Amino acid sequence: MPDFVQVPPNSTGEKIAVTQLPDGGGNNVDRQEIVLSDPSTYAAKASVTNVEPGAVYGIAVRRVCVGDTPYHAISAATTNAASIKAALGRVTGWSIYNNAGGTRYVKFHDTAAVPTPGAGVMYTIGIQAGVQVDFSSDVGIVFLNGIGITMTANIADSDTTPVGLNDLAVNVNYK
Repeated sequence: MPDFVQVPPNSTGEKIAVTQLPDGGGNNVDRQEIVLSDPSTYAAKASVTNVEPGAVYGIAVRRVCVGDTPYHAISAATTNAASIKAALGRVTGWSIYNNAGGTRYVKFHDTAAVPTPGAGVMYTIGIQAGVQVDFSSDVGIVFLNGIGITMTANIADSDTTPVGLNDLAVNVNYK
């Protein structure tokens, strides 16, 4: 594992590691890794050093989500309307199990308040009976105003039919 050093004169906590890797032709090239200490940072910086004339270099930048906050709910016999986050946020993953005898729906709303079931649905997840649905993303789904959630028995965005007691086990990761 390379040693990380502070990138001067940066006060954001960015760190960089440089290691030498063989290029297959008897030469070594620099491999740079950048770590951003602020996990809410959406962008990264990258550069290539030791560039030789005519050389072709590629840079891959991948953001790893750390510090996600979990939301957990077991459904009551309602639409289970809840505000997960009352500000700009991202849903980075979910694990939802449907314990009911029929398909159930989890709906995300872009709102800072507790959502109104059947209104303002931004994203719908259908879960078949007896099935668990999992999703994970480094980038996530962005909600500009906040992250709200409801659970219904039917697919229509306007549906307000409540799910049953213990129909759904819902786990959502967000930032």
